[in-house]
Amino acid sequence: MNDQRISRDLALEHIRHHLQAHPPQTQAVHVTGALALVCARDLFAAHSSPVMPKSTVDGFALDSQTTRGASPEVPVHLEITGEIRPSSTSTTPLPPGKAVVMLTGGQIPAGADCAVASEDAEVVDGRLVLTHELQPGLHVCPAGCDIKAGSRIVRRGEDFTPAVLAALAVSGILKTEAYKTPKTSVLAIGNELAALDALDALDENGRMPADNLLLAAGLLRLRGVDQVLGEVCANGLEHIAGRLRELTDCDCIVTTGGTGPGQRDFILRAATLAGFTPLFNGVALTPGKSCFAAVRGRTILFALPGTPWAVFALMHALVLPAVCWMRGRTLPVPSPVLARPLVMPPLAQPGWEKLVPCTIAPHGSELHATPLLDRTRETRRDMIEAQGLLIVSGLKEPGDLLPMIPIWEHRRGHRFD
Repeated sequence: MNDQRISRDLALEHIRHHLQAHPPQTQAVHVTGALALVCARDLFAAHSSPVMPKSTVDGFALDSQTTRGASPEVPVHLEITGEIRPSSTSTTPLPPGKAVVMLTGGQIPAGADCAVASEDAEVVDGRLVLTHELQPGLHVCPAGCDIKAGSRIVRRGEDFTPAVLAALAVSGILKTEAYKTPKTSVLAIGNELAALDALDALDENGRMPADNLLLAAGLLRLRGVDQVLGEVCANGLEHIAGRLRELTDCDCIVTTGGTGPGQRDFILRAATLAGFTPLFNGVALTPGKSCFAAVRGRTILFALPGTPWAVFALMHALVLPAVCWMRGRTLPVPSPVLARPLVMPPLAQPGWEKLVPCTIAPHGSELHATPLLDRTRETRRDMIEAQGLLIVSGLKEPGDLLPMIPIWEHRRGHRFD
């Protein structure tokens, strides 16, 4: 592999190709433990819910035919027999000309086709008195009205949401197959860094808090990777190579720092010593032109620069889409959306792309983006407030739509994924 920088799209294609060759592993899970995992196969309702028709009111079940001709002048009188509760496991057929007490959720017995609410009926001397005709299906939830047997509940590659899991359980599916969550580690490389739990607000040795651990690991956790190992690694060739050798059970490793051309930038050499082979070395993208990805078996390493803004941008541009695929998430495929910038940012140099933070607002059928271009304000403000990253190339004209990478944690009511 040469050192020529490639496009962001081609970098993602290399990543996708590797992950297709090393698909995520699956596991059997109970629905109670499947929340936020990704479904590994299409799932269909095993049976209808409800299996039998049920009453939607407290009242009485009966055959609507027995109410024909009922009026205040000529009421219908029906003998009341028994009671059916939601917990009743079986019901006997309703004899003709009779009614049965129903509680909400109780199964409508054979011989009955409707229910009347208690407040709409009168009981006199133990008999149900009706003064108007009832229609078939009144206050009845028919079999399958919740979900029908054979209905697809979730597709392979979709998340197990609370609504999906509830539908699976009620339709008879309590155990299912899900993709395993990728095991992920984040290494913040730098002799000036200290673990966050080892620092006070101001360190007497002049060390800095390894904030990139919070940044990168936090973004991974927000994408469904619930356990992320984060640690500081000394900036030395053998230190880095040794730690990468030890991370043999990781599916994904993210490092920050050490990707530049300087004499103290060791991550590329260290990755090679640890058995990694580059997927690409450098991206025609600002920020983060020196980032690279490498693989060892099924493990993929993302080496990001140490600048927090570059970490933030590259996590959204490259790492987080890869993590979606590693989790098995295929529907929908994570991808940019189109937005119309209210001010066109400065264009990138030919053949390059530039990531520009922006805020967004809906405008009719479009998203309008306001680029955050004030370079006199703190960079951290851009990271905190950004709702998207505009992808600016050198081929755009004023007024053109631009692709935008949504910042998922800042969707504020808009669904982009």
